[in-house]
Amino acid sequence: MSSGESLGWESLLQSGAPEGCTLQAALFTTYDRADERFLVENLLPVLLKLNHEPDGEGTERSCFLLKLDDCLKKLHGRIVVVSSTLREESSEEAAAVSDGMYGWIWRSIRHLTVGKNNKAVQHAKLWLLHWAKNGNEYIEIIISSANLTNSAFKRQIQAAWRVSLPLQPQASKTRLSSWGVFPGFMRELAVSCGDDSHVGRFIDLLARADCPQGITFVASVPGKHSQREQWGAAGLRNIIPAVRGAVSASVLSPFVGSWSEDALHQWCAHFEGKPDRISLVWIDINHPWVKNWLLPASTLNNLIAAGSSLLQLRYEPNDNKQTDHFHDDHQTGDDRWSHAKVYAFKRGNSRRLLLTSANFSKAAWGEEVRSGELNIENFELGVCVEQAAWPFEHLTEFEDSQDAATSTDKLRRSSRLISWAEATWDGKVILVECKSERDVTGQVMSRNKPLTITKWKTGADGLRVAQIRWLDAKRQPASVLLRCESEELIKDVFDARRLAERESSFPDEIDESEVQTIRDKLLIEQYGGKAVTDADADSDLIVAGENQDMEEYAKEQSGQADSYSVEAFVIARQHLQVVDNWAGQVTLAKHGSNEFVLEILQRDGRLLMAAFNRQAERNGSDETGARLAAEELALRLKHDA
Repeated sequence: MSSGESLGWESLLQSGAPEGCTLQAALFTTYDRADERFLVENLLPVLLKLNHEPDGEGTERSCFLLKLDDCLKKLHGRIVVVSSTLREESSEEAAAVSDGMYGWIWRSIRHLTVGKNNKAVQHAKLWLLHWAKNGNEYIEIIISSANLTNSAFKRQIQAAWRVSLPLQPQASKTRLSSWGVFPGFMRELAVSCGDDSHVGRFIDLLARADCPQGITFVASVPGKHSQREQWGAAGLRNIIPAVRGAVSASVLSPFVGSWSEDALHQWCAHFEGKPDRISLVWIDINHPWVKNWLLPASTLNNLIAAGSSLLQLRYEPNDNKQTDHFHDDHQTGDDRWSHAKVYAFKRGNSRRLLLTSANFSKAAWGEEVRSGELNIENFELGVCVEQAAWPFEHLTEFEDSQDAATSTDKLRRSSRLISWAEATWDGKVILVECKSERDVTGQVMSRNKPLTITKWKTGADGLRVAQIRWLDAKRQPASVLLRCESEELIKDVFDARRLAERESSFPDEIDESEVQTIRDKLLIEQYGGKAVTDADADSDLIVAGENQDMEEYAKEQSGQADSYSVEAFVIARQHLQVVDNWAGQVTLAKHGSNEFVLEILQRDGRLLMAAFNRQAERNGSDETGARLAAEELALRLKHDA
């Protein structure tokens, strides 16, 4: 759902930013490690607006990979993914991630993990997207229940809230305070990652936008917190309606943790509710989601004993009217299972709908300990929308609670012996850091034989550091395989070299002999040249039409078949049009005072000049157009420097 709109039914893989915007930076948080195949083949092409297809063959495939690589180089370090070191996925997804096909994206994307200072689980699902268009900037915020995996988008139903807001030129403390606990959540996330600068950039963006009316944020951060703080269940008091009377709570969550009656009373006390006013939406033992929805039998018994209601989400595969849908567009043939986590709080006629990453568990909301503090395990984030409707008002209670799907197994929270890790390469040394209370071994992985890490420095807090000398840019380090007892953790190596040193790298899948030619063509295409296809893979940079050579094109354009000078003029004009398109974008960026966009355009200008020079060298005296374009770019770059 979008801010100010009712519950809808749409794809999360789209943007609410104005059309024509380009991505400036992005922050994504996910529970387990992001699925590289999902990022490369689904998410990044949409956000970066790539016009070549990931599932193409031949030149089309190479164009896609090199264009993606170029976009990531431009946004180097400005796309940030934050996760736990945990990974809990199907064997199919594990194979897709571990095959290493797209591991090269982490050279440019910052992958941070939580848990550097204390144990933490990153369970929030937040996307922050920074967009720009013609000097105007926007922030798009998406809070959902979706992890960055293929299954999250292809096999699950998610709940999501999104808003796109204009950014003001200057930051403001008043604007930042309008976001409530959101900036504080971001700061805690940055501390846990051990990285203030990359996450902090997005806090600065929040200070340039006003929080929408009727929106409040609820967040959890790991650790022990005073009840006066606003984390976890304690933050629910900030969203309850201000009128009198007991608050009723409705819960939709695919995972319900272990709750005693006392713990249920404590949770309800934070929002002036009672367990006998809790309604839990659940499924029966014959529902197709039974393998994915978890409810301990003991918790069900305690809910029933406390007077809570159990509402049945019905499913009849042959009877659409006897199946309970989330929305009018939700059909019985949709075989995805719900991963959404939504809570509704109601007092009188006042309603609050909380869309969040938090399951109905003490790990997410916190458990009261003897000191009276609230002990929280997870990072969670939710958004509360005032007066939004609860979509399950029509559900009825189970006739017999014994028909509800439950688990008899004791729920256990998996943990990692290696709770945090980081790996970067500056062209000379690979710096590997990890957090573990036990001995760790490791290997640097590359195209050749793995290199064993032989020396570690260990601090008193369990922080372990290794520095490995690595000068070979042709054999770039890809990842570090860390082992602690029987546990393994793969940490990708971020390429921290200067831009000039990173330019020559390319995706492993592509033949080195074709890289430069296709890169040049893609750059020309970006600024108005002909689209690159298999048909013209080996032709010059500017081609008039498919299956049509330069001479024929010049004749067609000039109407003078016997004039080579006219042909050369037409070709030169095509080259110079590309230069003019580039220069026009520079002018717009200057008008908007966007230094980052200007830096990218200046880089592209230098690469365009080199591409035209290469074409002129290949064709000699016959290529005056490319030479003129290169000279024009040199003058403009000198003037703009």
